[in-house]
Amino acid sequence: MKICTIVGVRKSGKTTTVTGLIKELKKRGYRVGTVKSVFCPEFTLDTSDSNTWRHREAGADLVCVKGKKETDILLPADISGDFYEKLPVDYLILEGEYELCVPRIICAHKDAEVSERLTEETIAIAGRLAGDKKTYGEFRVYHSVDEISALADLLETLPDAEFPLKKRPMLQKAAAFCQCGCHKAEKKLAGKKKLTAHPSEAHRKHIFLTGEKGAGKSTLLNRIVEELGTEPVGYRTLPYEIGGVQKGFYLHSLVPVGEYENDSPILIRAGKGKKISIPETFETLGAAVMKKVKEMPEKTAVIDELGKAEADAPAFQEALFSCLDTQSLVIGVLQKNTGAFTQAVAERPDVEVIEVTEKNRDGLLEEICKKIKNME
Repeated sequence: MKICTIVGVRKSGKTTTVTGLIKELKKRGYRVGTVKSVFCPEFTLDTSDSNTWRHREAGADLVCVKGKKETDILLPADISGDFYEKLPVDYLILEGEYELCVPRIICAHKDAEVSERLTEETIAIAGRLAGDKKTYGEFRVYHSVDEISALADLLETLPDAEFPLKKRPMLQKAAAFCQCGCHKAEKKLAGKKKLTAHPSEAHRKHIFLTGEKGAGKSTLLNRIVEELGTEPVGYRTLPYEIGGVQKGFYLHSLVPVGEYENDSPILIRAGKGKKISIPETFETLGAAVMKKVKEMPEKTAVIDELGKAEADAPAFQEALFSCLDTQSLVIGVLQKNTGAFTQAVAERPDVEVIEVTEKNRDGLLEEICKKIKNME
């Protein structure tokens, strides 16, 4: 059996490389097995209180789930090494395995991601970096689609694995993030991130309005933009209706966003008191809007609004913080008590949060516009 591990950051081309190798090796007549490493401490395919979960809780060393389309084997803990030797495959491809000392292919966007993952077992580089270069030091950089056949040729030259397999300590940067789809640790870090857009002594501050629902935050924001007489960039979140009934909200970009479709849903009402957030809209359209805004630092940016829906969108959070770092002025709305992300925005030294109430909202228009003009 030949073993190889594919490692790298998220969206660097790991899964594309793995699936490409599977298809190519299968075409050559080999039996191929894969193992996906998941770093999330909460990950399990089993569900609490299911029959199989109860089997495991009772102490079973091995639990099998037999179905018409597949049979799944559940083992009680992390297994590798000698267990792999018993698998009936010619090639075992590991995705995200950092501990085992086996031939390694590193997928990356940039050089720094390669250097921190290099080991003496490294045999090649692949993934998105192939769009920029063909070699990295002594290693060839393979395109994960166009050159997958050549990468499979390289795997055919590997020696058979020697058991027991040796281990090394987990790369700490890799171990810090979930890679199972939930990205819990990454979201936690992104939510707590506090960045500074301007020096602490700067007189300019971004302005975010907050307040209870129905206080008139978005209405006041619109009046401020009109009073300033500028053509803003950024986005608004607007309600949509079906049959005269409000069914949720969508994100409307104020700037062209190229490949992404504008006016995409961010929240859907799914019954009485039930709402479903769609963080993918912020991760794609929202992040693209923020990057476009960053290209126009002299423009006033409108962010209407930030709340719970963005909590599961780390790429958007990063793009927003970067926008705050560079934009001359951002005017937005913050929902109250909506978690670590909005709190991190509110606590930035370059952000001023203003409470809007029914009593003060009329007087705030003149006050805020004067404040902005004095900063120019």
